Amino acid sequence: TSPASARKLASRARAKVVQPASEDRLADWEIVDAFMAAARGGDFERLLELLAPDAGVGADAAAVAAGTPSRIEGSREIAEFFNGSAHAALPVTADDRPGYAWYHRGQAMVLFDFTVVDGLVADITFRAEPEVLASVVRRPNPIEGEPS
Repeated sequence: TSPASARKLASRARAKVVQPASEDRLADWEIVDAFMAAARGGDFERLLELLAPDAGVGADAAAVAAGTPSRIEGSREIAEFFNGSAHAALPVTADDRPGYAWYHRGQAMVLFDFTVVDGLVADITFRAEPEVLASVVRRPNPIEGEPS
């Protein structure tokens, strides 16, 4: 592989990470962004509308060590946890999935990894393993309409 070919492959890979893969994926991004806007805005009812009734929040060991809860069960409990919070989280992609991450001094510290099923947030996993954080790429902030 020539250097020019390698650059082209890298460019295509970056474009793939930043762009949604399909209409379904775009819907997932919109749900995640709406959830985070509701969290920041303290819109408890909207959070409940966007969460699956049996939604759960989990965390890897590194995220728990950083101070996140290890588990939250149920849409009401999750809405209470996120209501009025997450102001410092920035929109990201991780492995072509929509998410948000808390940054400190320009470095992702905790990824909020969302799973959307049938238009509802079904699961959020707080992830702070170094190999996971290395895959995090910031994306334009839909709330402000410009890059974060």
